Amino acid sequence: MPDRIKIICSVESIRYKKGDFHIAAVIIDKVKEGTPVTNNKRITIKGLAPELVVGNVYTLIADYVNDPKWGGQYKVVSMYGEIDFGKDNKDGQKQFLSNLFTPLQIKNMYNALPDPFETLKKGDKEQLLKVKGCGKETAERWIKKFNDNTYLARIFSELAGYDLTNNIVKKLLDTYKNPDTVIEKVKSDPYVLCYEVEGIGWKTADKIALESGVDRHSAKRIGTYIYKFLNDCGYNGFSWIKIDDLYKNICSDLDESISMDMVMNAISGMSDKFRLNDNRTEIGLLKFYSVAKLITHHLFRLKNAGSDIKCENWENILTEIEQKNNWQFTPEQRQGIETVLKNNVTVIYGEAGTGKSSTVSAFLEILKNYSFVQCALSGRASSRMSEITGQEGYTIHRLLGFPSHDDDKNGFAFHDENPLKTDIVIVDELSMVDAFLFYYLIRAIPSGAKLVMIGDTGQLESIGCGNVLSDIINSGAIPAVHYTQIHRQAARSAIITESRKIRHGEQITAENQCVTEVRGELQDLQIDCYNGREKTFDKIINAFKTEIGKKNADIMEIQILVPVKNTGTVCTNKLNKAIQDIYNPPAENKPQIKITAEKDSFFIRKGDKIINTCNCYYTKLPIYNGNIGIVKEVYPEDNAILADFTGIGEVYIDDNIIGNIRLGYAITVHKSQGSQFDCVIFGTDQWSYMLLTREMMYTAITRAKKKCYLIAENSALHNAVKTEGVSKKQTYLKDLLKDKNFLNTPQITQ
Repeated sequence: MPDRIKIICSVESIRYKKGDFHIAAVIIDKVKEGTPVTNNKRITIKGLAPELVVGNVYTLIADYVNDPKWGGQYKVVSMYGEIDFGKDNKDGQKQFLSNLFTPLQIKNMYNALPDPFETLKKGDKEQLLKVKGCGKETAERWIKKFNDNTYLARIFSELAGYDLTNNIVKKLLDTYKNPDTVIEKVKSDPYVLCYEVEGIGWKTADKIALESGVDRHSAKRIGTYIYKFLNDCGYNGFSWIKIDDLYKNICSDLDESISMDMVMNAISGMSDKFRLNDNRTEIGLLKFYSVAKLITHHLFRLKNAGSDIKCENWENILTEIEQKNNWQFTPEQRQGIETVLKNNVTVIYGEAGTGKSSTVSAFLEILKNYSFVQCALSGRASSRMSEITGQEGYTIHRLLGFPSHDDDKNGFAFHDENPLKTDIVIVDELSMVDAFLFYYLIRAIPSGAKLVMIGDTGQLESIGCGNVLSDIINSGAIPAVHYTQIHRQAARSAIITESRKIRHGEQITAENQCVTEVRGELQDLQIDCYNGREKTFDKIINAFKTEIGKKNADIMEIQILVPVKNTGTVCTNKLNKAIQDIYNPPAENKPQIKITAEKDSFFIRKGDKIINTCNCYYTKLPIYNGNIGIVKEVYPEDNAILADFTGIGEVYIDDNIIGNIRLGYAITVHKSQGSQFDCVIFGTDQWSYMLLTREMMYTAITRAKKKCYLIAENSALHNAVKTEGVSKKQTYLKDLLKDKNFLNTPQITQ
């Protein structure tokens, strides 16, 4: 541990302040722990701290650091006001309020109110409105600031031995809302924090627990680590792993002296959380097995239900559609349409350009007397479905009425007890949908309705729990039709033809050949293949300048894609700042807020294109990982923004989740899955060689609808086409769907 001190100090001067980050000089009044390195009882501190006021007294825990530029300083671990603001100490109460509010605000409060401290404590907004300069929104901010800081002082006082930081306590309060729950949770079981509190991981929870005296070999510590490790594995697609692989990670991350007997004892102590196979060689979380069983149950429920949907004379209707459009359906498309019409549950899958969208239009025309809904994971994918059918497309969450107040049904308004009122449900881009969300969807589909699932197995796998599309196809339990024949219209597009070549391992340029050319009858793929990774960044920027300079250019339809977000010669972090300087530079009258995340900091301004990077289930906000929008307003005083997200609408992003927002001019290929844009600028070089596969190249290029720039270092392009990203996910669903005895076994409850 660094040279840590715990002191009582008073603030001498504040040298820098930005949000909660401070650099200040303090005078030491009393040393409680450690030996401070001082200059005449003065030290310099830096880090996150409450609103500091010169002259006020604080309790400070800090670690000594030697800054290469400024020399010896102390990094704040925690800091809170050392003030007695008890019921009878009116001077202390006023001094405490002086920590939080400006001198003018304090003056106005005490002029207007008999007891400002008590008014704030009660949260009495009506009384606060009597204070000069205090409106309704200001009153709410004052009450929140008061509560946050009184809670902070109490928590640090009660949990003095737990080595908590200001940042951790803020996250605890954001989750549990009041200090009593925070104190009870930390004292009773610190490990619960790593799967209940957003932003607190295993290492932080373990550190708090060890500080409180938990035995390093305790079953509780080992069991919680196993749960957290398997949970992370599950949400990366591995519903189960080998027990030997688990043991290796335990020895590496916890302690080599932990025996397998200790591990099995910890697993037994949490047997309601884990699932071992019969010979005890594989382990996963029971919830991942349970959701796979539930999916299997509902798929068979839908597949085997009686249906009143009729489709007479469908072949004649197909012929009429062909004559009207002056083209013919391929044999695969006809097979796909027939399969949809004759079955309750169907999968249609194939690469770009094989006519999946035409199939949807055709069977909906045949079944035009029946109601249907169409949905997809992303807002952009659902909007694309609207273009195909002329009817409104939904995100899956919006279709299911999320967020609702029904916590028993995971916050969804539509479910097994309140099913959707429709005859047909179409799910596009199924490869992007994780197992839990797929379950929430299919449980809400009424028996007798048709479920049509559309997907492309050539894309990158989704990041999340399960491997739904692949498992359903490979199980053979659900009728599935594979489209392989490229549609005649699609063959005019080089976006389609060249991406398919790449997907099948066929090089589209000669090795070591530098190429700058436009391909396709539609002239929609511009290839720029070169030697030297130092050229990639400028080539991407120049392509953006060309597109944004065109008449009626729409920033939401111009998307830069790269493999990585924060390393290498071209990454989203660097590109976003450069594009922002071009498209939305700072201005004197343009408000902005600063966000620091993942060792990077950037500004967000009104008019910026942004992307949300986290599912916001815990906030009940209708935005999810990968949603893209435009900032409509910025509120610097609240560290918040109002953004308009595609397919969702306007959402207020407050201080609690603003850290999930990134600039969205450039995003990773993974984040783009399920979306399409009029123009895609895809750039890559050998720096990203570990991620380069033909699936990534195919996914990136096929995100473009009308124009794609393929900007690639020669060696990077060739290595990607040579490399196939073979699926390694380990899931339960495929085997459950193949189990002939499944329908004869008791079903688990929901």
